Amino acid sequence: MCGLLAILGGGLPVEQEVAEAALDTLAHRGPDDRGSWFSPDAWLGSRRLAVLDTSSRGHQPMVHRESGVVLVFNGEVYNYVELREELKADGVEFETGSDTEVVLEAYLRFGTGCVERFNGMWGLVVWDPRTRTAMFSRDRFGVKPLYWTTARGRLSIASEAKALLRLYPELRRPDERAMYEFLALGRIHASERSFYDGISVVPKATVGTLPAGRIEPDLTTFWQFPAPGGGASDGDPADAFAELLEDAVRIRMRSDVPVGISLSGGLDSTAVLHGAAATLNGGGSLTAFTSVFDSQHAGVYEDERRWAQLASSRYANIELEEVPAARDNWRPVFERAAWHLDAPNFSPAIVPLWAIMEHAHERGVKVMLEGQGGDELLGGYIQHAALAWLARVQGRDGTRRGAPHDFVEYGRTFAPLSLALWVTREALPPLRNSYRDRLGTASVLRPSFRERYADLVQPPPPPNRLGDRLVTDHRRDILPALLHYGDAISSAHSIESRQPFLDYRLVELCVGLSDRWKVGDGETKRILRGYLRSVGQQRIAERTDKLGFPTPIWQWLVADDAAASRELLLGRNSRMLAYCSPRAVERLIDRTARKPKTGAAHLYRLVSTELWLRASLG
Repeated sequence: MCGLLAILGGGLPVEQEVAEAALDTLAHRGPDDRGSWFSPDAWLGSRRLAVLDTSSRGHQPMVHRESGVVLVFNGEVYNYVELREELKADGVEFETGSDTEVVLEAYLRFGTGCVERFNGMWGLVVWDPRTRTAMFSRDRFGVKPLYWTTARGRLSIASEAKALLRLYPELRRPDERAMYEFLALGRIHASERSFYDGISVVPKATVGTLPAGRIEPDLTTFWQFPAPGGGASDGDPADAFAELLEDAVRIRMRSDVPVGISLSGGLDSTAVLHGAAATLNGGGSLTAFTSVFDSQHAGVYEDERRWAQLASSRYANIELEEVPAARDNWRPVFERAAWHLDAPNFSPAIVPLWAIMEHAHERGVKVMLEGQGGDELLGGYIQHAALAWLARVQGRDGTRRGAPHDFVEYGRTFAPLSLALWVTREALPPLRNSYRDRLGTASVLRPSFRERYADLVQPPPPPNRLGDRLVTDHRRDILPALLHYGDAISSAHSIESRQPFLDYRLVELCVGLSDRWKVGDGETKRILRGYLRSVGQQRIAERTDKLGFPTPIWQWLVADDAAASRELLLGRNSRMLAYCSPRAVERLIDRTARKPKTGAAHLYRLVSTELWLRASLG
């Protein structure tokens, strides 16, 4: 993992000192090394986190000796070992053990098509002085962030928006349309809009090119999801799933620095844990970190401690460390996180995640494995169970038989009342908009703010077929937001987070499977549960509760008569008063205090937006 900054074309009217200062806003992403390179047409800078070949040979920007082509690269190409062997067979001689050099040589050999050969996560920029052209790219699922702007007549690209804001202070203003989409419609990181007016997000699975003399880049998509359920459904794909998942973990264990794992004891993280333990196979150990509540909160909030202990106890080469998650001084964490996120945030799970990454950093861990992506790939959320049950009730899955039994079984994983509400919501999509307008965050917005974006097209209702919904959740509605805050929080602590469930080979296999391998007969994530049974994690496979990273956010927000929430949202320094009705905010705070389940998420959305406005816009 690294942080990159590139300024391309436009005669480069930029002061070297300003560019270097902008680069150093990314120091947390790369504390081990820094470097810059410039010519009359391009300036490229890098902050490096040394993970593969930690010697100075892996220094960036990396310049090819014969051609002069320059690369800055953030991320990891996990199949660099295999690619290097392929390139060596073509006569390429390597000077380092880094994947950065493999990426550079792959560009020289395959051009912009090189990214189709990469299995990994990346944001990268290549400057080719031979043609005075640039190429940049972002990985298939957008694990690694990449922002761009054409401010002041040149193309500038960075790993984080804050580096571009340092270059161009005039961009330090909110994109109010993006704010409205988040606050009123619940959409976040679902498009190419950043939260800053004039700064765009490079789309996932994209190659951008900048021809000589141009300012606006050309963007091309290099990968797309296969058709849901379009693969072969005959036979048992369990063996292929197991092989790909274990190989995804194996290549993500490639590192010259310590590797750890974030373990909840849920299905996804336990599957990754097993793959990691098998990869070690007696050759070393690995530390697993799990989020728990300290003695002050024990017995009040349920955590995953017993499940993490159960999952890890099977492996002699796994050491489990418990990390206290809940803290009463939540506001400093939210404030620091807001600066790193460069955006509002929708999930209070950043608090336990922050604690885990902070603790792992203190323990000297630079790489963390995570189970992110399993729910969106295999159907782990309550809405997926609701859709599967509706398909059975309506006979769309081939039979109506067993619907009552299925509802009871899904109700063991998700509270029956919540499941019933989700079934109603999925069966009657207009209820979603009605709730949002009457009780959601949209209900507290000033009429003038809402009218300003009355022309904003309402997003179409999400697909009601499970396979299509999973792709939409993976591509647009859920996973991009999770990846955004996961990258930001891990990078804040100079840690590289790796997600085996985002191996594109595994994604292609699972998307192509019929729905019955994902959710059905009262069971979620069926093929994954079968895998866990096969590797001896029977009790984890049979888990019916789903906790994730539980966080007592509503208690924090309404503690001491909601003093912190009132000060942030209604005090004289509040930025949100420009967008929200004070009386409506008061009502939301009071409702959250009385009925936390109806208001906490909406109140948190307002608080996180306020903290971002203060942290990022001055």
